[in-house]
Amino acid sequence: CRTEYESECWTKQEEHDVVDDVPECRTEFDTKCDTETSGYTTSEKCSKWPKEVCTVARRNVKKYTPITGCTKEPRQLCAPAGCGFKPAPFPECYDKVQTIVQDAPKEECTLEPQRTCKFVTKLVPKLEPREECVDVPKEVCTRSRTNPRQIQKPVIKKWCYTPSEESGLA
Repeated sequence: CRTEYESECWTKQEEHDVVDDVPECRTEFDTKCDTETSGYTTSEKCSKWPKEVCTVARRNVKKYTPITGCTKEPRQLCAPAGCGFKPAPFPECYDKVQTIVQDAPKEECTLEPQRTCKFVTKLVPKLEPREECVDVPKEVCTRSRTNPRQIQKPVIKKWCYTPSEESGLA
């Protein structure tokens, strides 16, 4: 007799209790109204638009993780004297149900958020009202009765604008 080792593999499902986020959604309608003017009459035309509103609920669910392992099992092979051993042309596989007793350690974790703060420098524009003046050339023409002839004589007027509370620009 001689001892040969065969691989024996197994898969078991490990059960976990998990708090999972589950979305709950519903369709709501928003109403949008526009005023339409046709001649001297105005009317309001409204239309409804669907939108999906979702909330997230936390639920306790069971999840399973498959764990697979293999072990080498010893087998005693015996044959009459003078006979040899010859391996099979292909391995013979079969499913076998086996009860396995094991400890089930539980691990508990908690999330503790940490706040990290840092200073950020931002550039913010500052607007200040100031007086802005523009030179506007203006041509002035007058009628004269003696020896009429056209003379170009520009008159420059200075227009100044000061932002104020009344104009809404101060």
